[in-house]
Amino acid sequence: MGKLENIKSIISVDIGGTSSDIALIREGEPLIKPEGLVAGYKVRVPMVDVNAIGAGGGSMAWIDGAKSLRVGPRSAGSVPGPACYDQRGTEPTVADASVVLGYINPQYFAGGRFKLKPELAHSAIDEKLAKPLGISVREAALGIHRVVAAQMVEGIRLVSVRQGFDPREFTLMPLGGSGGIHICALAADLGTSQILLPQHPGVLSALGMLMAPIEHEMSAAFPTPLNQTTFNDIQRAIAQLDDQCATLMALETKDTSRVIVQYFADICYIGQSHHIEIPFELNDDITTQLQERFVQAYQRVFGHSPGTAEKIVNLRVVHSLASETHEVSSKSEDASSSPMQDKRLISVIGHDEPVMADVFSRHELPVRTTFEGPAILEQPDSTTIVYPGWSACVQASRNIILNKIDS
Repeated sequence: MGKLENIKSIISVDIGGTSSDIALIREGEPLIKPEGLVAGYKVRVPMVDVNAIGAGGGSMAWIDGAKSLRVGPRSAGSVPGPACYDQRGTEPTVADASVVLGYINPQYFAGGRFKLKPELAHSAIDEKLAKPLGISVREAALGIHRVVAAQMVEGIRLVSVRQGFDPREFTLMPLGGSGGIHICALAADLGTSQILLPQHPGVLSALGMLMAPIEHEMSAAFPTPLNQTTFNDIQRAIAQLDDQCATLMALETKDTSRVIVQYFADICYIGQSHHIEIPFELNDDITTQLQERFVQAYQRVFGHSPGTAEKIVNLRVVHSLASETHEVSSKSEDASSSPMQDKRLISVIGHDEPVMADVFSRHELPVRTTFEGPAILEQPDSTTIVYPGWSACVQASRNIILNKIDS
Protein backbone atom coordinates (compact mmCIF):
# COMPACT_ATOMS: atom_id res chain seq x y z
CA MET A 1 0.00 0.00 0.00
CA GLY A 2 2.83 2.38 0.81
CA LYS A 3 4.54 1.74 -2.52
CA LEU A 4 1.34 2.72 -4.36
CA GLU A 5 1.49 6.16 -2.73
CA ASN A 6 5.30 6.49 -2.72
CA ILE A 7 5.33 6.31 1.08
CA LYS A 8 8.33 4.34 2.32
CA SER A 9 8.15 4.65 6.12
CA ILE A 10 4.97 3.37 7.77
CA ILE A 11 3.79 2.28 11.19
CA SER A 12 0.94 -0.19 10.70
CA VAL A 13 -1.70 -0.53 13.42
CA ASP A 14 -3.89 -3.62 13.03
CA ILE A 15 -6.76 -3.32 15.52
CA GLY A 16 -9.16 -6.24 15.61
CA GLY A 17 -11.53 -7.61 18.21
CA THR A 18 -9.09 -8.85 20.85
CA SER A 19 -5.70 -7.27 20.14
CA SER A 20 -3.72 -4.60 18.36
CA ASP A 21 -0.71 -5.64 16.29
CA ILE A 22 1.81 -2.90 15.58
CA ALA A 23 4.75 -3.03 13.17
CA LEU A 24 7.24 -0.57 11.69
CA ILE A 25 8.26 -0.41 8.03
CA ARG A 26 11.29 1.77 7.26
CA GLU A 27 12.39 2.56 3.71
CA GLY A 28 10.03 -0.13 2.42
CA GLU A 29 11.33 -2.88 4.71
CA PRO A 30 9.77 -4.16 7.96
CA LEU A 31 11.89 -4.40 11.07
CA ILE A 32 13.08 -7.96 11.69
CA LYS A 33 13.90 -9.28 15.15
CA PRO A 34 16.25 -12.25 15.70
CA GLU A 35 13.86 -14.09 18.00
CA GLY A 36 10.29 -14.08 19.23
CA LEU A 37 7.76 -15.71 21.53
CA VAL A 38 5.46 -18.50 20.34
CA ALA A 39 2.93 -19.75 22.91
CA GLY A 40 5.15 -18.28 25.64
CA TYR A 41 8.31 -20.01 24.44
CA LYS A 42 11.29 -18.06 23.16
CA VAL A 43 12.10 -19.12 19.59
CA ARG A 44 15.36 -17.96 18.04
CA VAL A 45 14.06 -17.61 14.50
CA PRO A 46 14.10 -14.26 12.62
CA MET A 47 10.59 -12.82 12.30
CA VAL A 48 8.88 -9.52 11.62
CA ASP A 49 8.97 -7.34 14.74
CA VAL A 50 5.26 -7.13 15.59
CA ASN A 51 4.22 -5.80 18.99
CA ALA A 52 0.85 -7.25 20.06
CA ILE A 53 -1.12 -5.74 22.94
CA GLY A 54 -4.43 -6.87 24.45
CA ALA A 55 -6.57 -3.99 23.27
CA GLY A 56 -9.25 -4.27 20.59
CA GLY A 57 -12.90 -3.70 19.86
CA GLY A 58 -13.98 -6.52 22.17
CA SER A 59 -11.70 -5.57 25.07
CA MET A 60 -13.69 -5.20 28.29
CA ALA A 61 -13.65 -1.98 30.31
CA TRP A 62 -13.64 -2.31 34.10
CA ILE A 63 -12.87 -0.46 37.33
CA ASP A 64 -9.91 -1.57 39.43
CA GLY A 65 -9.53 -1.44 43.22
CA ALA A 66 -8.28 2.14 43.09
CA LYS A 67 -11.45 3.24 41.25
CA SER A 68 -9.53 3.77 38.02
CA LEU A 69 -10.87 2.91 34.59
CA ARG A 70 -9.06 0.02 32.89
CA VAL A 71 -9.45 -1.60 29.47
CA GLY A 72 -8.43 -5.19 28.65
CA PRO A 73 -6.70 -7.54 28.46
CA ARG A 74 -9.88 -9.65 28.87
CA SER A 75 -12.04 -9.66 25.76
CA ALA A 76 -15.68 -10.44 25.10
CA GLY A 77 -14.61 -12.07 21.83
CA SER A 78 -17.27 -12.71 19.20
CA VAL A 79 -19.38 -14.83 21.57
CA PRO A 80 -20.99 -13.43 23.61
CA GLY A 81 -19.30 -10.33 22.21
CA PRO A 82 -19.92 -6.70 23.22
CA ALA A 83 -23.20 -5.88 24.95
CA CYS A 84 -24.52 -4.22 21.78
CA TYR A 85 -24.34 -7.58 19.94
CA ASP A 86 -27.36 -8.71 21.97
CA GLN A 87 -25.86 -12.16 22.50
CA ARG A 88 -26.12 -12.08 26.31
CA GLY A 89 -22.88 -10.14 26.73
CA THR A 90 -23.18 -7.82 29.73
CA GLU A 91 -19.68 -6.29 30.07
CA PRO A 92 -18.98 -2.90 28.45
CA THR A 93 -16.36 -3.02 25.70
CA VAL A 94 -14.51 -0.65 23.39
CA ALA A 95 -17.04 -1.44 20.65
CA ASP A 96 -19.89 -0.47 22.98
CA ALA A 97 -18.14 2.83 23.64
CA SER A 98 -17.80 3.38 19.87
CA VAL A 99 -21.55 2.89 19.45
CA VAL A 100 -22.35 5.31 22.31
CA LEU A 101 -20.00 7.95 20.87
CA GLY A 102 -21.73 7.75 17.49
CA TYR A 103 -18.85 6.22 15.56
CA ILE A 104 -20.63 3.06 14.44
CA ASN A 105 -23.98 3.05 12.67
CA PRO A 106 -25.97 0.27 14.42
CA GLN A 107 -27.89 -0.38 11.18
CA TYR A 108 -24.77 -0.67 9.00
CA PHE A 109 -22.47 -2.88 11.07
CA ALA A 110 -20.78 -5.43 8.76
CA GLY A 111 -22.46 -3.74 5.83
CA GLY A 112 -25.89 -3.98 7.46
CA ARG A 113 -25.81 -7.76 7.83
CA PHE A 114 -25.63 -7.54 11.64
CA LYS A 115 -27.83 -5.10 13.53
CA LEU A 116 -26.53 -3.67 16.82
CA LYS A 117 -28.54 -2.64 19.89
CA PRO A 118 -27.17 0.77 21.02
CA GLU A 119 -29.45 0.77 24.07
CA LEU A 120 -27.65 -2.31 25.41
CA ALA A 121 -24.27 -0.62 24.98
CA HIS A 122 -25.59 2.44 26.81
CA SER A 123 -26.97 0.35 29.69
CA ALA A 124 -23.77 -1.70 30.13
CA ILE A 125 -21.55 1.39 30.28
CA ASP A 126 -24.00 3.20 32.56
CA GLU A 127 -24.34 0.32 35.03
CA LYS A 128 -20.73 -0.92 35.14
CA LEU A 129 -18.78 2.33 34.70
CA ALA A 130 -20.68 5.62 34.64
CA LYS A 131 -22.70 5.24 37.85
CA PRO A 132 -19.83 3.78 39.95
CA LEU A 133 -17.52 6.60 38.79
CA GLY A 134 -20.18 9.32 39.10
CA ILE A 135 -19.88 10.48 35.47
CA SER A 136 -22.09 10.53 32.40
CA VAL A 137 -22.29 7.64 29.93
CA ARG A 138 -20.66 9.84 27.26
CA GLU A 139 -17.75 10.69 29.58
CA ALA A 140 -17.32 7.02 30.46
CA ALA A 141 -17.29 6.04 26.77
CA LEU A 142 -14.72 8.74 25.99
CA GLY A 143 -12.69 7.50 28.95
CA ILE A 144 -12.64 3.99 27.47
CA HIS A 145 -11.27 5.38 24.20
CA ARG A 146 -8.69 7.52 26.00
CA VAL A 147 -7.40 4.53 27.96
CA VAL A 148 -7.23 2.23 24.95
CA ALA A 149 -5.54 4.96 22.89
CA ALA A 150 -2.88 5.39 25.59
CA GLN A 151 -2.20 1.65 25.55
CA MET A 152 -1.88 1.60 21.77
CA VAL A 153 0.41 4.64 21.73
CA GLU A 154 2.68 2.92 24.21
CA GLY A 155 2.71 -0.13 21.93
CA ILE A 156 3.66 2.07 18.97
CA ARG A 157 6.50 3.65 20.93
CA LEU A 158 7.89 0.19 21.71
CA VAL A 159 8.48 -0.49 18.00
CA SER A 160 9.56 3.06 17.16
CA VAL A 161 11.18 5.11 19.94
CA ARG A 162 12.63 2.01 21.60
CA GLN A 163 14.30 1.13 18.27
CA GLY A 164 15.64 4.67 17.84
CA PHE A 165 12.97 5.93 15.40
CA ASP A 166 10.85 9.08 15.74
CA PRO A 167 7.19 8.13 15.07
CA ARG A 168 6.55 11.69 13.81
CA GLU A 169 8.64 10.84 10.76
CA PHE A 170 6.35 7.94 9.82
CA THR A 171 2.94 7.64 8.20
CA LEU A 172 0.37 5.73 10.26
CA MET A 173 -1.64 3.03 8.47
CA PRO A 174 -4.69 1.56 10.23
CA LEU A 175 -6.02 -1.86 9.37
CA GLY A 176 -8.36 -4.37 10.92
CA GLY A 177 -12.00 -3.73 11.63
CA SER A 178 -11.29 -1.13 14.34
CA GLY A 179 -8.09 0.50 13.08
CA GLY A 180 -9.77 3.47 11.44
CA ILE A 181 -11.84 4.30 14.51
CA HIS A 182 -8.79 5.01 16.69
CA ILE A 183 -6.16 6.18 14.21
CA CYS A 184 -6.66 9.96 14.45
CA ALA A 185 -6.52 9.81 18.25
CA LEU A 186 -3.25 7.85 18.03
CA ALA A 187 -1.81 10.33 15.52
CA ALA A 188 -2.66 13.22 17.84
CA ASP A 189 -0.83 11.61 20.78
CA LEU A 190 2.20 10.70 18.66
CA GLY A 191 2.42 14.00 16.78
CA THR A 192 2.11 12.20 13.44
CA SER A 193 0.87 14.38 10.58
CA GLN A 194 -0.06 11.82 7.90
CA ILE A 195 -2.32 8.75 7.78
CA LEU A 196 -2.72 6.26 4.93
CA LEU A 197 -6.15 4.59 4.81
CA PRO A 198 -6.02 1.47 2.60
CA GLN A 199 -9.03 0.71 0.44
CA HIS A 200 -10.03 -2.46 2.35
CA PRO A 201 -8.50 -2.11 5.85
CA GLY A 202 -10.61 -4.82 7.46
CA VAL A 203 -9.20 -7.55 5.21
CA LEU A 204 -5.77 -6.07 4.46
CA SER A 205 -3.92 -8.73 6.46
CA ALA A 206 -5.58 -11.48 4.42
CA LEU A 207 -4.79 -9.60 1.21
CA GLY A 208 -1.17 -9.25 2.31
CA MET A 209 -0.90 -12.97 2.93
CA LEU A 210 -2.20 -13.70 -0.57
CA MET A 211 0.15 -11.17 -2.18
CA ALA A 212 3.26 -11.94 -0.12
CA PRO A 213 6.21 -12.81 -2.38
CA ILE A 214 7.69 -16.30 -2.45
CA GLU A 215 10.84 -16.17 -0.34
CA HIS A 216 13.60 -18.56 0.69
CA GLU A 217 16.10 -17.84 3.43
CA MET A 218 19.27 -19.65 4.40
CA SER A 219 21.58 -18.83 7.28
CA ALA A 220 24.72 -20.29 8.77
CA ALA A 221 26.78 -19.65 11.88
CA PHE A 222 29.90 -17.59 11.18
CA PRO A 223 31.40 -16.86 14.65
CA THR A 224 34.35 -14.70 13.62
CA PRO A 225 35.71 -11.36 14.93
CA LEU A 226 35.12 -8.74 12.24
CA ASN A 227 38.76 -7.66 12.23
CA GLN A 228 39.90 -11.23 11.61
CA THR A 229 37.77 -12.03 8.57
CA THR A 230 38.24 -11.17 4.90
CA PHE A 231 36.10 -10.63 1.82
CA ASN A 232 37.06 -14.10 0.53
CA ASP A 233 36.01 -15.79 3.78
CA ILE A 234 32.58 -14.16 3.69
CA GLN A 235 32.19 -14.69 -0.06
CA ARG A 236 32.78 -18.46 0.27
CA ALA A 237 30.20 -18.78 3.07
CA ILE A 238 27.67 -16.64 1.18
CA ALA A 239 28.15 -18.64 -2.04
CA GLN A 240 27.04 -21.86 -0.33
CA LEU A 241 23.92 -20.19 1.07
CA ASP A 242 23.23 -18.57 -2.30
CA ASP A 243 23.32 -21.95 -4.02
CA GLN A 244 20.89 -23.47 -1.51
CA CYS A 245 18.41 -20.59 -1.93
CA ALA A 246 18.72 -20.71 -5.73
CA THR A 247 17.98 -24.44 -5.75
CA LEU A 248 14.80 -23.94 -3.72
CA MET A 249 13.71 -20.94 -5.79
CA ALA A 250 14.19 -22.91 -9.03
CA LEU A 251 11.41 -25.22 -7.81
CA GLU A 252 9.08 -22.20 -7.54
CA THR A 253 9.79 -20.32 -10.78
CA LYS A 254 11.87 -20.33 -13.94
CA ASP A 255 11.71 -16.53 -14.17
CA THR A 256 15.01 -15.81 -12.42
CA SER A 257 14.94 -12.19 -13.61
CA ARG A 258 12.37 -11.43 -10.88
CA VAL A 259 14.45 -12.90 -8.05
CA ILE A 260 15.82 -10.32 -5.61
CA VAL A 261 18.85 -11.38 -3.53
CA GLN A 262 19.66 -9.79 -0.15
CA TYR A 263 22.55 -10.41 2.25
CA PHE A 264 22.52 -9.93 6.03
CA ALA A 265 24.98 -10.40 8.89
CA ASP A 266 24.11 -10.72 12.59
CA ILE A 267 26.73 -8.68 14.46
CA CYS A 268 27.40 -7.87 18.10
CA TYR A 269 30.24 -6.60 20.23
CA ILE A 270 32.49 -9.34 21.54
CA GLY A 271 31.13 -10.51 24.89
CA GLN A 272 27.50 -9.74 24.07
CA SER A 273 24.82 -12.39 23.54
CA HIS A 274 22.32 -10.29 21.52
CA HIS A 275 23.05 -9.19 17.98
CA ILE A 276 21.71 -6.72 15.40
CA GLU A 277 20.91 -7.71 11.83
CA ILE A 278 22.89 -5.63 9.33
CA PRO A 279 22.22 -5.67 5.55
CA PHE A 280 25.27 -5.49 3.28
CA GLU A 281 26.46 -5.62 -0.32
CA LEU A 282 29.05 -8.20 -1.36
CA ASN A 283 32.10 -6.15 -2.37
CA ASP A 284 35.78 -5.69 -1.45
CA ASP A 285 35.25 -3.25 1.43
CA ILE A 286 32.75 -5.53 3.15
CA THR A 287 34.40 -5.50 6.60
CA THR A 288 34.49 -1.69 6.69
CA GLN A 289 30.92 -1.57 5.42
CA LEU A 290 29.68 -3.95 8.14
CA GLN A 291 31.58 -2.19 10.89
CA GLU A 292 30.23 1.27 9.97
CA ARG A 293 26.65 0.10 9.54
CA PHE A 294 26.70 -1.84 12.81
CA VAL A 295 28.01 1.14 14.80
CA GLN A 296 25.31 3.36 13.28
CA ALA A 297 22.57 0.83 14.07
CA TYR A 298 23.86 0.28 17.61
CA GLN A 299 23.95 4.02 18.32
CA ARG A 300 20.43 4.44 16.92
CA VAL A 301 19.00 1.68 19.12
CA PHE A 302 20.98 2.20 22.33
CA GLY A 303 22.11 5.83 22.06
CA HIS A 304 25.82 5.04 22.40
CA SER A 305 28.53 2.72 21.09
CA PRO A 306 31.10 0.95 23.32
CA GLY A 307 33.70 1.17 20.59
CA THR A 308 35.06 -2.29 21.30
CA ALA A 309 35.74 -5.10 18.81
CA GLU A 310 32.80 -6.48 16.82
CA LYS A 311 32.12 -10.03 15.72
CA ILE A 312 29.92 -11.69 13.13
CA VAL A 313 27.53 -14.27 14.60
CA ASN A 314 25.57 -15.47 11.54
CA LEU A 315 25.40 -14.84 7.82
CA ARG A 316 22.06 -14.92 6.01
CA VAL A 317 20.93 -14.95 2.38
CA VAL A 318 17.36 -14.18 1.28
CA HIS A 319 15.99 -14.82 -2.22
CA SER A 320 12.61 -13.17 -2.92
CA LEU A 321 10.42 -13.40 -5.99
CA ALA A 322 9.39 -9.82 -6.76
CA SER A 323 5.65 -9.28 -7.07
CA GLU A 324 4.26 -8.60 -10.51
CA THR A 325 3.04 -5.04 -10.97
CA HIS A 326 -0.58 -4.30 -11.80
CA GLU A 327 -2.23 -1.21 -13.18
CA VAL A 328 -4.30 0.70 -10.62
CA SER A 329 -7.90 1.13 -11.76
CA SER A 330 -10.76 3.15 -10.35
CA LYS A 331 -14.50 3.25 -10.86
CA SER A 332 -14.68 6.97 -11.42
CA GLU A 333 -12.48 9.94 -12.17
CA ASP A 334 -15.21 12.50 -11.64
CA ALA A 335 -15.33 14.26 -8.27
CA SER A 336 -17.97 16.83 -9.25
CA SER A 337 -20.90 15.28 -7.37
CA SER A 338 -21.23 15.34 -3.60
CA PRO A 339 -20.61 11.88 -2.10
CA MET A 340 -21.88 12.80 1.38
CA GLN A 341 -24.62 10.45 2.59
CA ASP A 342 -25.68 11.80 5.98
CA LYS A 343 -24.62 13.72 9.08
CA ARG A 344 -24.16 12.33 12.58
CA LEU A 345 -23.27 13.79 15.97
CA ILE A 346 -20.12 12.22 17.42
CA SER A 347 -17.90 12.77 20.45
CA VAL A 348 -14.14 12.79 19.94
CA ILE A 349 -11.15 12.95 22.26
CA GLY A 350 -9.92 16.51 22.78
CA HIS A 351 -13.30 18.19 22.23
CA ASP A 352 -15.54 19.07 25.15
CA GLU A 353 -18.75 19.02 23.15
CA PRO A 354 -20.04 16.65 20.45
CA VAL A 355 -19.32 17.67 16.85
CA MET A 356 -21.41 17.18 13.71
CA ALA A 357 -19.66 14.82 11.28
CA ASP A 358 -20.32 14.25 7.60
CA VAL A 359 -20.97 10.57 6.82
CA PHE A 360 -19.56 9.13 3.58
CA SER A 361 -19.96 5.74 1.95
CA ARG A 362 -16.26 4.98 1.50
CA HIS A 363 -16.51 3.01 -1.73
CA GLU A 364 -18.70 5.60 -3.43
CA LEU A 365 -16.11 8.38 -3.02
CA PRO A 366 -14.83 9.34 -6.50
CA VAL A 367 -11.12 9.65 -7.14
CA ARG A 368 -9.71 13.09 -6.25
CA THR A 369 -12.50 13.77 -3.76
CA THR A 370 -11.27 16.00 -0.94
CA PHE A 371 -12.95 16.79 2.37
CA GLU A 372 -12.13 17.79 5.93
CA GLY A 373 -13.04 16.30 9.28
CA PRO A 374 -15.07 15.74 11.31
CA ALA A 375 -16.19 12.92 9.06
CA ILE A 376 -17.11 9.24 9.15
CA LEU A 377 -16.15 6.80 6.40
CA GLU A 378 -18.39 3.73 6.39
CA GLN A 379 -17.68 0.48 4.55
CA PRO A 380 -18.63 -3.17 5.17
CA ASP A 381 -15.26 -4.20 6.66
CA SER A 382 -14.41 -1.11 8.73
CA THR A 383 -15.33 2.39 9.88
CA THR A 384 -12.93 5.35 9.92
CA ILE A 385 -13.32 8.47 12.06
CA VAL A 386 -11.65 11.58 10.61
CA TYR A 387 -11.08 14.05 13.43
CA PRO A 388 -11.52 17.82 13.09
CA GLY A 389 -8.29 19.38 11.83
CA TRP A 390 -7.57 16.67 9.24
CA SER A 391 -8.00 16.86 5.46
CA ALA A 392 -8.57 13.83 3.21
CA CYS A 393 -7.95 13.08 -0.44
CA VAL A 394 -8.98 9.96 -2.40
CA GLN A 395 -6.04 8.66 -4.45
CA ALA A 396 -6.14 6.93 -7.86
CA SER A 397 -5.50 3.64 -6.02
CA ARG A 398 -8.72 4.22 -4.00
CA ASN A 399 -6.59 4.58 -0.90
CA ILE A 400 -7.20 7.76 1.11
CA ILE A 401 -4.44 9.96 2.52
CA LEU A 402 -5.19 12.10 5.58
CA ASN A 403 -3.01 15.10 6.40
CA LYS A 404 -3.01 17.20 9.54
CA ILE A 405 -4.11 20.74 8.80
CA ASP A 406 -1.58 23.25 10.10
CA SER A 407 -3.23 25.30 12.81
